[in-house]
Amino acid sequence: MRDSKLDILFEPLEMANLTLKNRFFMAPMGTTFDMDQLTDYLIARAKGETGLITTPEISVHRSGRAGMPKELCLETDNDIKTISAMVKAVQKAGSRIVAQLNHAGRYSFGKLLGQQPVAPSSIISKYTGETPRELSTQETDDLIIAFAEAAVRAREAGFDGIEILASSGYLISQFLSPLTNKREDKYGGDTLQRAAFLFSVLREVRKNVGNDLNICVKFDADDGMKGGKTLEDSLLIAPHIVEAGADRLHVWAGWHEAMRPMLPMSVPRGAFSYLAAAVKGVVNVPVSTVGRINDPFVAAGILERGEADLIGLGRTLLADADFVKKTMEGRPREIRRCTACCYCFDQIMLAIHEGDRKAALKCSVNPELGREGQQLVQAASQKKHVVVIGGGPAGMEAARVSAIRGHRVTLYEKDNRLGGMLNLAFVPPHKEELKNIIDYYACQMEILPVEVRLSESLALERLKEIKPDVVVLAAGARELMPDIPGIESKKVVTALEVLDGSASVQGDVIVVGGGMIGIETAEFLSDQEKKVTLIEMLKAVAADVGPTSRWGLVSRVRKKVDIFTRTRVVEIVEDGVAVLDQDNNRREISGDTVVIATGLAGRGELTATLDQTGIPYFMIGSCREPGQIVEAVDDGFTVGCRI
Repeated sequence: MRDSKLDILFEPLEMANLTLKNRFFMAPMGTTFDMDQLTDYLIARAKGETGLITTPEISVHRSGRAGMPKELCLETDNDIKTISAMVKAVQKAGSRIVAQLNHAGRYSFGKLLGQQPVAPSSIISKYTGETPRELSTQETDDLIIAFAEAAVRAREAGFDGIEILASSGYLISQFLSPLTNKREDKYGGDTLQRAAFLFSVLREVRKNVGNDLNICVKFDADDGMKGGKTLEDSLLIAPHIVEAGADRLHVWAGWHEAMRPMLPMSVPRGAFSYLAAAVKGVVNVPVSTVGRINDPFVAAGILERGEADLIGLGRTLLADADFVKKTMEGRPREIRRCTACCYCFDQIMLAIHEGDRKAALKCSVNPELGREGQQLVQAASQKKHVVVIGGGPAGMEAARVSAIRGHRVTLYEKDNRLGGMLNLAFVPPHKEELKNIIDYYACQMEILPVEVRLSESLALERLKEIKPDVVVLAAGARELMPDIPGIESKKVVTALEVLDGSASVQGDVIVVGGGMIGIETAEFLSDQEKKVTLIEMLKAVAADVGPTSRWGLVSRVRKKVDIFTRTRVVEIVEDGVAVLDQDNNRREISGDTVVIATGLAGRGELTATLDQTGIPYFMIGSCREPGQIVEAVDDGFTVGCRI
């Protein structure tokens, strides 16, 4: 039975030209999918009871393409047919759908366009590294018509509405900002004058589509840029946006190049609902909020407090297409929650900025993302007894999929709890969201026919007695210890020992190794009032952390920890460590405890034991090769589908 606190999420929302069955909408997100993939992907979220789907951005003019692989367009009438089948399919699956219309302006890449990008003013873009050409007044007038014509095409394609993208640093938000709009014509000037382009777009769109098509505007209430558009500016502009024709406002929190975290797990859940609340106070149309909402109770609280009328789910729906359905049916424990690891966004940026056409939108915890139409999990033709050794994410995903397919599954975990190394991964500051993965799999192990044997190692003789048909070896990785003099000193501990609480950390601390484990352990110790020095032999720390999360992590840790790069520890001495810098100069750094965080290694030696049994086996996850969570989960899924 659903908790009554969640009932507010399922109250219909009625607007003059659009009624939604609940208070959830899928926020617009770029993908790397072709049209068939995109259609299947959106259908899955519609079947998951999402009330409203917003498409990825759709280009209104060739000069403003954002550079997404397989980017959607409504630039000409020929584009209508390409999109209309997708629209009908989503509607048939149970959701309303709106088209997000965009011109990227100075966020377009000249190298992809084959021409210089255009913008309100000729000011270099930090996002692309390119300097755009300033639009003439006539060209600006023409782009207003382009937005209106694209809106008409959206209506002809069958969309229930449109969303005009005026946020995140794209063209319309460039007109709104004093940083990027230095114009002296009718589209420049004070706060309201800089909004003239947006107002003109809205009026022209409304004039061309009539009153039956729902129009939403997505804008940054505060663009997060020093000297940019402020919340005060937005509260002045918002009523005029409504007056110009908007039926709904979608409030976001900043540009792509804003120097404040908006996406990583260090950002609190529901962090930006206060912006929507402020805007809601000055308009009389529904206001949507979005950003770091991965918990239905957080969503319900936002509505209950009157901060917004609609809840946007972005990466949350990448992780679990059935988030809304599970919430509606009173099954929130079964939700596979987004961890805000930003792996998805990193892949999109890789595709755009690096031009890597092999980069694909992926989710760390949902291996079926982008493959929804392939129906990869099928009933097994022959039921087998599957023994999984290891209760980390790879092992539990293999157990989950194998059980769904009808196999008899027994999972052995040597510790007294599930999770494997994830139990240590969520210990450092701002990593708490990783516990979502353990909670999800623990629930799956309960509701699926998986026999879980905790605190039980599986010896060779016992395995021979059980005689399973297949073994999945997911026993995790081991820590690498560098071969340096003094490594056996009592002052030396490992990062994993620090995180699991088994190590005694005394006095000043030196952390050897500045990868993800090392820098996170350094921050963990610093927050315990320890003086910490971090030593890394490469030119940069956190090189194995994705770029979306890395800059915030490194800038935060630099304020707490002394960091030495291009520095190699050559000996552990009585008072600390001896190091060589990049010029081969030797010096000593003092410290009372030395924490080793120099990486992990696979467990290839375990295969010799399994080879003796003659039982077919698969080695997966960090046991096979240490990597990221996405690789462990994908390994488990792939093997679960193969058995």
